[in-house]
Amino acid sequence: MSWRHTAAIGVLALAAGVAGLVAGSIVTGRGAPRGITDLLSKTSATRWLAEAWIEAARPAGPPGLRIAAKGDPAPALPLLDRAGKTASLAQWPDRLVVVNFWATWCAPCRKEMPELDRFQQKHAASGVQVVGVAIDGPGEVEAFLRDTPVGYPILLATSPSANPSLPFGNTYGALPFSVLLGRDGRILDTRLGEVSEAVLEGWIAPHR
Repeated sequence: MSWRHTAAIGVLALAAGVAGLVAGSIVTGRGAPRGITDLLSKTSATRWLAEAWIEAARPAGPPGLRIAAKGDPAPALPLLDRAGKTASLAQWPDRLVVVNFWATWCAPCRKEMPELDRFQQKHAASGVQVVGVAIDGPGEVEAFLRDTPVGYPILLATSPSANPSLPFGNTYGALPFSVLLGRDGRILDTRLGEVSEAVLEGWIAPHR
């Protein structure tokens, strides 16, 4: 068998494997594997494939509920600050805002919070803002933050049982879930799952 035949078989096998991954992510509703889509997103030639895969694998939302897409303004979300006063994601105009939906009972959420904190400290003076939105009651949040303080603001959903991240595209219903908002308040990207400081750096790089 010539090297050309061998290469052709390898390419076909790779394509079949990728097709299987795509189909599996759609059928199971688990979403596109971010490790692979992150790699695809590194070049303009394959970024479209990563974005199409993520969208195709995203579960549908509840009937009648509008789910925001990339480029849409951030949904108006009723929030409270830790003092119980009305708050809004629009409090940080002209900044890149990383909105991180989390809960005290979510182990990956707890694990990534120091990464988010270091990232905020590094970029506080350069037009980037991290905001945590807790899907918990105020008592649980305050008890957690006494032991695990962070330097970025933590807001609370007024109705955590209603899945406040859903209108932002979290039809998976899982945490953590992060949203990157542009300086004009529009959604640039969303991400399901734990993030690291390195991932966050790559996330904001095209928008600096």
